[in-house]
Amino acid sequence: MSKTTTNSELNDISADDLALWSAVIVIIGDLVALLAVLKARSEKQ
Repeated sequence: MSKTTTNSELNDISADDLALWSAVIVIIGDLVALLAVLKARSEKQ
């Protein structure tokens, strides 16, 4: 059985896709925060 998709279904973002992109953004933000902490720590010494 083949599933037919319409054009509107291809443009919709699924909940899984949204969760994945959210996780990627959070990880990037955490890495930037870690780099900021490490830089501030090295400037203190």
